[in-house]
Amino acid sequence: MKTLSKLILAVLCLLPVGHGLRAAENPKPFVVPEIRQWSGGKGRFVPGPDARIVCSPDQPEALRIARLFAADYAEMFGRALPVALGKASPGDFVLALSPDKALGTEGYSVRTTDRAALSAPTPAGLYWGTRTLLQISEQDSARSLPKGTIRDWPDYPFRGFMIDCGRKFIPMDYLEDLTRIMAYYKLNVLQVHLNDNGFKQYFGHDWNKTYAAFRLESDTFPGLTARDGSYSKKEFADFQRQAADRFVEIIPEIDIPAHSLAFTHYKPEIGSKEYGMDHLDLFNPETYRFADALFREYLEGDDPVFVGPRVHIGTDEYSNAKKEVVEKFRAFTDHYIRLVESYGKQAVVWGALTHASGRTPVKAENVVMNAWYNGYADPAAMIEQGYRLVSIPDGLVYIVPMAGYYHDYLNETYLYEQWTPPHIGKAVFEERHPAILGGMFAVWNDHVGNGISVKDIHHRIFPPLQTLSAKMWTG
Repeated sequence: MKTLSKLILAVLCLLPVGHGLRAAENPKPFVVPEIRQWSGGKGRFVPGPDARIVCSPDQPEALRIARLFAADYAEMFGRALPVALGKASPGDFVLALSPDKALGTEGYSVRTTDRAALSAPTPAGLYWGTRTLLQISEQDSARSLPKGTIRDWPDYPFRGFMIDCGRKFIPMDYLEDLTRIMAYYKLNVLQVHLNDNGFKQYFGHDWNKTYAAFRLESDTFPGLTARDGSYSKKEFADFQRQAADRFVEIIPEIDIPAHSLAFTHYKPEIGSKEYGMDHLDLFNPETYRFADALFREYLEGDDPVFVGPRVHIGTDEYSNAKKEVVEKFRAFTDHYIRLVESYGKQAVVWGALTHASGRTPVKAENVVMNAWYNGYADPAAMIEQGYRLVSIPDGLVYIVPMAGYYHDYLNETYLYEQWTPPHIGKAVFEERHPAILGGMFAVWNDHVGNGISVKDIHHRIFPPLQTLSAKMWTG
C-alpha cells in the first residue's frame, strides 16, 4: 500500500507545473423529460443571499414568466426571490427572450456560471426552461445548479393527456392542479371529455336508466347539464385561460354522434331507435338543430366559452352497419368540422374514417385526428388523406380503472423502452414524421360507480405522466 502511495506521489511530481488534477466536469442533470444537450462546467451555482430573477424592461412576457417562476420557487422552496428589471449580478437568475432558430418554438438554453442565465426564442420555451431550473433546484437542499450549458427542445409539439370527465365528474380544483403538474413535466395539451355514458347492460339493459352526463353549464338547453357535478361556463373559460398562461392548451370535447346518451336523455327524439339511444339519429333534422345550437353556445361571441385554438367534436364508434348510415356519418363529421372552423378554431376528431369508409368527402386539411385504433382509422391512409395525427394507441396508453380490459395501470417500462409517438398500434413511422404531431395517453372512466376516486385516478396517471412526458419530448 505504501509503495502504491509513493508511486502515485512520484507521478504527480512529474506533472508539469500548473497542470494539476482537473476538477471533474459536471454530469448532465437529471430532468424529466431528459435534457437534450449538456456541456458540463466545473463547480456549482448557488443563488446568492440577495438573489433576484432579472429580466429586461422591454420584454413584458419574460417579466410575466419571471413572476410565475418566482411564485413557484417560493411555493416549492419557501424562498421569495424578487423579480427585478435591468442588469443582473452574480448569484441572480436571468430570463431573456432571444432569437435562436435552432431551438424552434419551444426550445430554450441555460448557461450557468456565477449566475443562471435562461434564454429562449419564445415565451413557451422560456417557461419550459423555468421548469428545468425548478426540477434541478429541487434535488439539492442549497438549491444549487451545476455549472454548464443546456440546450433543449422537443421533437413533438403535441404532448398530452385526455381525461374522461363525462362518466365521472372530476372537480375543477383537481383539473387546475393537473395542468400545473403537466406543465412541470412539459406536457402541453389536456383534452377534457365533457360528455359520455355508461353501458346499458349494467343498468338493466334500459337506456332510460343508464347513467349519462354532460358536464358544462348550458343556457341554450336548461336542464341538460349534469346535476351530480358540472362546470359553469365562467369557471371553464377561466380554467382554459389559467392553463394557457402556463402554456397548457385545454381541448374541450363534445362527443357526438355516438357516446351521446346525455343529449338523448334530454331530447329523446334525436336518439337512434335502430342503433341505440347513445347514438344520435343522423337522419333527423332536429339532431343538427340541437348540436349546432350546442356548439354555438360555446363558440360564438367576442368572449367564447371555448377559449383555445382547438375544439374536439368526437366522432368515434358510430355504427357502420349500413352504407347509407356510413355516408350520413361522414357528412355529419364534415359538417361539424366546418362549423368549428367557421368560428376560427381547428377541429379535432377521433379516427373513424376507415371504419366509416365511403364516398362522401370529409375535410382533412388542417384537421387533427386522434389515432387510437387502426381498425377504425388506418394511420397511413389518414396521413395520405391529409390528416395530422396524434398518437394515442388504445392497447398501449388507455387506462380504464378496475375494468378488466385495457390497462388498470400502464406498462411504463415497456412504454419507456419501446414506445414513441410514431408507433401507432402495429403501424410504425419514422421519428419526427411531419404528419404526426405527437402523442397522448388517456384515462377512461367506463365503469360508472365502481368506487374509483379522483385520488385513485391520480395514482394511476401520475407515474405514466412522467414517463410519457419523456417519450413525447425526445422520442
